[in-house]
Amino acid sequence: MQTRLTLVVAPRNGGKTTHLVHLIETLKQDGLDVAGVLALANPEKTWYRLKDLSSTESRLVLCETQLLGMQRIGRFSINAEGFAWANALIEKSLGAADVVVFDEIGKLELGEGGLAPSFRKALALNAVSILASVRDEHVQEVVKHFSLDASELTLVPVKKDDIENE
Repeated sequence: MQTRLTLVVAPRNGGKTTHLVHLIETLKQDGLDVAGVLALANPEKTWYRLKDLSSTESRLVLCETQLLGMQRIGRFSINAEGFAWANALIEKSLGAADVVVFDEIGKLELGEGGLAPSFRKALALNAVSILASVRDEHVQEVVKHFSLDASELTLVPVKKDDIENE
């Protein structure tokens, strides 16, 4: 990767994760060690799991069902244990991986939840490249909130039609 921080940008359901999968495949073919997490959803998008790119293990992080003791964001209950697991595995990979993937940085992270702890640690290291997905509506806020340096930032707009034609 040429730049240190690449944001894959599209609207909700705009193909960000699918585009990340293609980029990850290319990076691995280039011999780079890629770590981090992908957000996977069921077809109805009533739950989301984070999948570890190193082990393929996954954990539930968001579900529509109201579960006792879980905070909510929008229509989802937040599984703090799932995010703690994801942050720990990302932080562990920071010393070894060439590229770390965050799918996605959004409302939770803007409130310092979700993947924010490991995202901040990755940003503090110059030795690792970061590949993250961000909804187009949150880009400016993410750039400002995390004090991202425009000279180290590449925005990759994704068009769902382009992905479906690959």
